[in-house]
Amino acid sequence: MVLDRIYRRARWLGNRSNAAFKWLVYSLGSTRPPIYPDRLYIESTNHCNLSCIMCPTGLHLAKRKKGYMDMGLFKSIVDEMAPHVKATTLHIWGEALLHPQIVEMIAYCRDRGLHSELSTNAVLLDAPLAREIIRAGLGTIYLCMDGVTKETYERVRRQASFEQTKENILGFIAAKNAAAGPVPEVKLQLIEIAPTAAEIERFKQEWKLPGVDRINIKPFDSWGDQIGEISELRAKGQDSERKRFACPNLWYHAHIYWDGTLVRCDRDYDAVGSLGNVGDGVMRAWRGAAMAALRRRHVAGDLENEVPCNNCVEWAWWKPTLFTSQGNLPVSH
Repeated sequence: MVLDRIYRRARWLGNRSNAAFKWLVYSLGSTRPPIYPDRLYIESTNHCNLSCIMCPTGLHLAKRKKGYMDMGLFKSIVDEMAPHVKATTLHIWGEALLHPQIVEMIAYCRDRGLHSELSTNAVLLDAPLAREIIRAGLGTIYLCMDGVTKETYERVRRQASFEQTKENILGFIAAKNAAAGPVPEVKLQLIEIAPTAAEIERFKQEWKLPGVDRINIKPFDSWGDQIGEISELRAKGQDSERKRFACPNLWYHAHIYWDGTLVRCDRDYDAVGSLGNVGDGVMRAWRGAAMAALRRRHVAGDLENEVPCNNCVEWAWWKPTLFTSQGNLPVSH
C-alpha cells in the first residue's frame, strides 16, 4: 500500500510538472508534440441497448461497423499509456456494460495504476454486476438518469424503464456505501436538453444522497452540429459565439475506437477522418502524419472542408491553462 501511494504520488507530480510544457507546446502550435495526451478515451464497444434521442447511434444514423475491443489490444494500449496519462474512459459510443470483459478491463487498469472512468445508462447495472465493478477498482462512474419523471426519462432514453434504471442506480449507490475498501466516485448525470431542462433543479435535489459524490449536469452536445434532429434538442440559452482557436482535444486527448482506430474526437462518430490505428502503438499514431496535418489545419484556421470540425460548436468548451486542462466539458461546469 505504501509503495502504491508513492507510485501514484510520483505519477501525479510528473503529470503536474509536464502541464506547463504541454501548455507551451499547444500554445506554440506544435504539430508533432513531444508529449503524451492527458487522457485516453477508449471505446470498449459501440454496441448499445437503447435508442436515445440525442445520440447518432440511438437514431440509427451512425454507420460504423459494430464490435467489441479485443482484450489483447486493450492491454497493449493500457500498458503503453498507463505511466503517462491521468485517466482513461472505457466508453465513447455504445454501452460499455455490454462488453463481456468490462470488469476485467476495469481491473486491468487498476492493476496498472490507471484511473478508469465509465459512463453507463445503468439498464444492465444489476446488483451482482455493481458489486463486481466496485471490487474491480473502477475510479469514477457516471450514472445517467435523464429525467426525474417517467415521461421525460422514457422520452429521452427510449427502450429503457424509468423504474428499473432508478432501482439499479439506487442499488449501485447502496453497494458502494456498503463496500469495504476503495470505492468509485459516483456522479449522477443528466444531460441538459430541451426535454430535461425544466427538471434540472428537482434532479439536483432528488439525487443529493449519501454515496453520490457529484451531481453532473452535462451540457448539450450537438456532436459537431451535424444532425438537425439532434441540434434541435438544444435548450434555450445554450447558443454561444466565440472566436475560434485550435481545438485542444488534438493536443490533450486520444480517442480510440474499439477496432484501434484513432480519431480526433467522438464527434467523428463514423471515423470518416481516421488518423491511423493504434495496433502498432498509440503514440506512433498520435504523433503521426495524419494527426500532425490535422493540427496544422487547426492552427491555420483552415477548417472549411474539415468534417466534423468545420461546423463544430463544442471546440470552445475548454481551453488549457499553464497548469490545468479542463477535460471535455465546458469551463463553466
